[in-house]
Formats: sequence, structure tokens, C-alpha cells
Amino acid sequence: MHSQPRIAQRLLHRMPRRKRSATSGKFKWTTAIFFCLILTTVCATLLFTNPVLRALAAAQSSIAINGTPGNQQASLTWTADPNATSYIVEQTDLVTGQVQQLPDVITTTSFTAGSLATGHWYRFRVIPVNGITQGTPSAPIDIRTTGFRGSYDFYYVLGDSYSSGEGSPPYSGATGCYRSTHSYAYLLGAGIPTPTMIACSGAVTNDIDKTVQNSGLPGTQLQQLKSSPLNNALITLTIGGNDVGFANELENCIVSFSSCTSRQASISQKITALEPRLVQVYQEIRQAAPGADIIVLGYPLLLAAANIADCHNPIVHVGLSGSEMTMIRELAGQMDQVITQAAAQAGVVAASSEVEQAFAGHEACTANQSNEWINEITGINALIHGSFHPNLSGYHADASALNSRRTSFYQSGMVRFP
Repeated sequence: MHSQPRIAQRLLHRMPRRKRSATSGKFKWTTAIFFCLILTTVCATLLFTNPVLRALAAAQSSIAINGTPGNQQASLTWTADPNATSYIVEQTDLVTGQVQQLPDVITTTSFTAGSLATGHWYRFRVIPVNGITQGTPSAPIDIRTTGFRGSYDFYYVLGDSYSSGEGSPPYSGATGCYRSTHSYAYLLGAGIPTPTMIACSGAVTNDIDKTVQNSGLPGTQLQQLKSSPLNNALITLTIGGNDVGFANELENCIVSFSSCTSRQASISQKITALEPRLVQVYQEIRQAAPGADIIVLGYPLLLAAANIADCHNPIVHVGLSGSEMTMIRELAGQMDQVITQAAAQAGVVAASSEVEQAFAGHEACTANQSNEWINEITGINALIHGSFHPNLSGYHADASALNSRRTSFYQSGMVRFP
């Protein structure tokens, strides 16, 4: 009756220690794997048989989020997730990069995030929760709190000649870019640091993101921007006029012996077709600098209204008819409208109407020449170089328009969807 245990004990004592240890280790690993398989099976069963957990784990959230900016706060509202018992808000300061899940457990479909920095861009997502299970976060929303942060650390100027300062010499910097310290970018006042001038005369949208405009430049304008520090930054730009060939079309109107008004429909189509490209460029800049304030300027209407215009340069006086002047004003106004629409789609700030208003009564061919803030023809050898660009007074007008738009932007804040 007791012989079998004694035999077993003898066999156990005779068994080498290493073999005994390996057998014990194998047993422990087998047991651990067995329980992991059981746990995995249970979790999978719960996930795929429990409709609540399955819905929370869905690839796409059903939550639609909206928001309102405030003074050091942002108010959020969202549609309910039918499977959620509560919600968590994820908050990212796009200026500092700090990401956090707010500690509040929210059982309603609204929340106000407070203690935010003045004039910062924040990104929010709402996460549905059921018990201890977190579901798929909502699509994000970006909200800029109201107010001016006091000053920017960096300021970058992109785009074409209307940002580089052409028309108001002297020029310096990269050859052919006609960069002037008389540009609006140097005239904005308190809180705006000395600009990093990336804009270059003659730039088209491709020079922003696809091509290096000339061999003297270190990369595309977007590449130059991305290589720079972008936290707490202001970015401004003008772009689009060269894509539709405004300079060449204007020159054609002046020197042609036949009226250029026959080309209005063709130019208008080009302007309309430019909108999606502007949206793309604005979005690329925003993606490169999500925490920056980005403001796109429009163009002045270039010429005074035909019924009150009086051109002072004899070539312009002879070369432009009243109907041609009206066409140019209409096309410039259309360009500004397209810029405004593209900016709204891309989630950046447009200052188009402000530019038009700032130059009203001061365009080229204004009857009183001392009130003319846009050059007529600046030279014979290069008919358009510097011509129909702002002079120093004009760039002050641009700066005034930009400051006006900045002020309203700071007061209202902004909401955009990435």
C-alpha cells in the first residue's frame, strides 16, 4: 500500500536537478500560455459578441464635434454616441505640442476647456467611454482662443512680389526676388518680430511647394518654412496673381493696339480654376505650422474706377481705355473673392476685402497723383518690373489692412477642421 510513494520518492531523488528544473519550467510556461489563450479567447468573445464594446471599437467614430472659442477657454459640443456612458476630452496645445487627456469624466455632450493660453491654437478630440473601455476618438477640431498673445517669436513672409516689397526700392537679398524692407511685413508694429523673408518676385503656387524658383534659393518656399522654428509664429503671404499671368495681361492691355477686353472671359476662367490649388497650398502651409497664425492677403484693384481715373504716365494714359480699366478692376476683385473662398476652405485667415478697402481711392491712375499708392510704369527697359506694385505709401496701406484683419481675428478667435 505504501510502496508506490516510496518508489516515487526514490525516483525523484535520483532525477538530475537540471532535468527536474527544466520540467518544472516547461510546466510553468505551458500553464502561462494556456491561461493567456483563455484570456485572449474571453476578451475576443466579449468584444465580438458584446455589441456595446464592438460599437466602441468601431474604426470610425460616430461623434460629430463643434466648438466656440473664448477668452482662455474653448467650448465644445458633440453628438452623442449611443454606446457611451461618458466621454473624455483629449487636448493638444498646437503651439507647445503638449497632449493630455483632461481628467474630467463628462456624462453630457458638452464641455468647456478652461485655463488655456491666450491666442493659442488647440486641437480637441472626444473619446466615448463605456465602463473602462475607451472607444474610437472623434475627428479633431482646432480652436484658437481669443486675444493677442502679446508677441510672436517668429514671423515668416511667403509668396510673390506683393509680399517681397517690389515697387518700393532699394532691394536686397536673393537676386531676382526684389526684396525690400519697405514691404508691409516690416511695417506691422508692436509684437511682430523682424520678418524672415521667403517671398520672391514672380512666384507662382508651384514655387511654394513644388519647384525651387531660382538657383539662388535654398529650396521651395515650403521647404524653407519647414526648416525653421514654427512655434508661436505668424505667417503671411500673397500668391495667385502670377498663376493667372496678371503682369503679362496688364502689359498686353497697355501696349496692344487692340482692346484686351476680349480676354476677360479666358482670364476669369483661370482665376476660378485656381481656387482648389490655393486651398491645397494654404493647407500645406497650415499642416507644416499647425500652431501658427496664417493670414493670406489679397490684391488691390490696381486701377482707379474708370469714371474718375486720370493716368499720369503717358504710356498708360494712351494705352488703357476705360473698358480695359474696368476689366482689370473686375478681375482683381474676382481674384480676391477666390482667395477669400480658398482661405475659408483651408482654415486660414483672409485679408482680401481689407486690402481692397485700404487702397480704395489710391489705386494707380488716381486723379491726384500724390494720392496714388500704386505705381504706374516705373521704367522703360522693364515695363512691368515695379510697375503696378505698391509704393511705400501702398505698403503702409497693406500693413494697415493686415493689422485690421489681425485685430478682428484676435477678437473672434477661429474654428477649423483638420
